[in-house]
Amino acid sequence: MSINLRKAGAQTANTKKEQSSGEHFDMIPFSAGDSRPTVALPEDACDCHMHVFDDRLPPVAGALLTPPTATIDDYRKLQARLGCSRHVLVQPSTYGTDNSLMVSVLRDNRTMTRGVAVVNDRVTDVELLALADAGVVGIRFNQVQAGATSLDMLHTLAPRIDKLGWHIQLHLTGQQLIESAQLLLALDVPVVLDHYARLHLFPRLASEVTESLLRLMDSGRVWLKLSAPYLSSQGQHPPYTDLGKALEFLTHRFPERLVWGSDWPHATEQKKPDDAKMLDWLAGQTSISMLKKSVFVDNAASLYGF
Repeated sequence: MSINLRKAGAQTANTKKEQSSGEHFDMIPFSAGDSRPTVALPEDACDCHMHVFDDRLPPVAGALLTPPTATIDDYRKLQARLGCSRHVLVQPSTYGTDNSLMVSVLRDNRTMTRGVAVVNDRVTDVELLALADAGVVGIRFNQVQAGATSLDMLHTLAPRIDKLGWHIQLHLTGQQLIESAQLLLALDVPVVLDHYARLHLFPRLASEVTESLLRLMDSGRVWLKLSAPYLSSQGQHPPYTDLGKALEFLTHRFPERLVWGSDWPHATEQKKPDDAKMLDWLAGQTSISMLKKSVFVDNAASLYGF
């Protein structure tokens, strides 16, 4: 099923008109707040993790997350508010290996957009080449909202995507990261870990998760997405004190392999966060401020081929 989001249905989320002008925006679907972030992002800043949804495309059987329609036009409003121009569209678990919605968006926004697809080990070479032609540069294994893929497929898919110059993106629980670290170290392709590797979601595992993350990133082939801090912290809102301490270390040690993502439309969150405040929190960390162009522009350009 192919969907052109230029004709997508109207967003169901309520909007509120802001009477003042200048620093305030109409309320953006699936994002709290109406102000710009304090930080000014550099030119060509890239949001490396966002999704779209459409109620007309049925979710895969057993899907754990089935959000309402969230269109690319809705997302453009968030881009304008945050000040980023490039973005990476990540296939959500909701649609399994049916990447048609994502591909539709990619084909209409090829210059400033890249995609990360979900495929299983039955995907054909022709299908992979078609995804590459649309702007896909990686494949995702979501083992938190699992179903479409398993880590056993890494062995057969990694060499196939390596020929395309792609990477593997992983959303893992802390326990899964600990248990699969050796497997990931054996891969010969770049690996990208979602959502701060869920470092501090469960304090009892934080030390082991951190140790595993450092082992992986020390390999030189593993990247970390600074996205969805609410999935990796004991705090549901800034200042995310536990993550802040980890960030200070990570940005000093791995400045060239960190990228930022919004995680819009925040499918896991019933109460939507304020994207501007999350961005300000991230940019306010001392090392991120010093490395702003690297984290928001250069690293993304390198990883996603902008």
